Amino acid sequence: MTERPIPPYHRPARPGRAGLLALAAFAVLGCATPRGHDRAGVSRRVEERFGQPTDAGGRGDRVVPDDLARGDVLAEDRAVLLALHNNAAFREALVELDLTRADLVQAGLLPNPEFVYFWPVHDKPYKYFLDFPVESLWLRPVRIKAAAAENERACARLTQLALDLIRDTRQAYADLQLAHDRVRVAERAVALRERVAALAEARLEAGDASPLEAATARIDGLQARQDLTRVGYDVTVAQERLRNFLGLSSCSIPLVPDDALFDPRTDLEADALVAEAVATRPDAVAAGHAARAAGERRRIARLGWVRLLGILDATSGRGTGHEFGPALRMTVPIFNRNQGGVARAEAEFAQLDRRRETVHNQIVMDVRTAFARYQQARAELDLLRRKTRPEVEAAIKRAEAAYKEGNATYLIVLEANRQLIDTYAREAALYAELRRAWAELERGVGRRLAPPVPPEGVPR
Repeated sequence: MTERPIPPYHRPARPGRAGLLALAAFAVLGCATPRGHDRAGVSRRVEERFGQPTDAGGRGDRVVPDDLARGDVLAEDRAVLLALHNNAAFREALVELDLTRADLVQAGLLPNPEFVYFWPVHDKPYKYFLDFPVESLWLRPVRIKAAAAENERACARLTQLALDLIRDTRQAYADLQLAHDRVRVAERAVALRERVAALAEARLEAGDASPLEAATARIDGLQARQDLTRVGYDVTVAQERLRNFLGLSSCSIPLVPDDALFDPRTDLEADALVAEAVATRPDAVAAGHAARAAGERRRIARLGWVRLLGILDATSGRGTGHEFGPALRMTVPIFNRNQGGVARAEAEFAQLDRRRETVHNQIVMDVRTAFARYQQARAELDLLRRKTRPEVEAAIKRAEAAYKEGNATYLIVLEANRQLIDTYAREAALYAELRRAWAELERGVGRRLAPPVPPEGVPR
């Protein structure tokens, strides 16, 4: 009887290998890695909220406008734009987005298969095999979700950092404006007291005032000049603080704020602003993404300890000399099921889930506090401009006229003088406080509420 030859083994093995490759390709293509958010995405989000984009590339040279070097005035919106492009701390923070995008790319990659070869020796044939961690196929989508959530968290966090930078820049701009206003108030005080001193000298020459009264008026004028010298250096300090936010610390160009009127008003109530902020502010969104990423990491901790290797083994054989055979190697969970890692992931998820409530409470406090400060500055400034200042200016004119005619003592003139200067100084402080409170309120809500509207018939 003729012995029938054994059919080659490698031919039926090919469909199995092809099926395995097709399965792997289907798994990879069926769960494509998302592109994630980049710096341009942060710029778009900031522009949607405040109308001013950031430096999307984040690698450009520092922007130093030529007109500023010539001493032109710097508008508040332009100062914000320079800060978003030049601020070193913000540009440093933007790198976090690149890191999370790199993690997202890495999460989408499958591990390379490993190849092992055993050289043949006497009485032992050669052997080689390929192994591939099969568990990476079902863990890959989970890792991608975790990395994508981290990337979204970083994008939201950087958007919030941009809003914080806008707030800080605007408040530093308000401080510089206040420093210049104080210089103007001090100059008014010098001019006013020199005029009163001239009146005292004229009355002394006419014999209607004593030498002590004239000397008091001269000393009062010298003290006003001393105050003017002191507040002049406050401008330098405020300039340096604003220059730091603008990323121009190494430049000595002067920063001169404009005199455009700033009179923001809103018809929205605090409750409406709070509801909008807790739903849309970037740090609230970032807290939600952080909790979602922690939830995906918890899934990885529960499943990541499993090791399942698919092995394709080949040895010398009777058929072709390359007889293929499949095999599996897996973890036996007797001692270790990643209990510590699971517990840590559970605790991290609980912490980040509760942080959302912390952020919620912080947002509510930010908006309500800023709204109250805005209302306070708004109401006090309106009262001062419409009633207090006109009354004080009329009083100082009456006092000077009466003193010139000899119908009032110098003490009355001095008191009216003090009230006028205090009114000017208080107005400048309230104006700066209004700017700071409005910047804080818009940062608290997370968007620009309304463009500044110049008031009608209100002098500055």
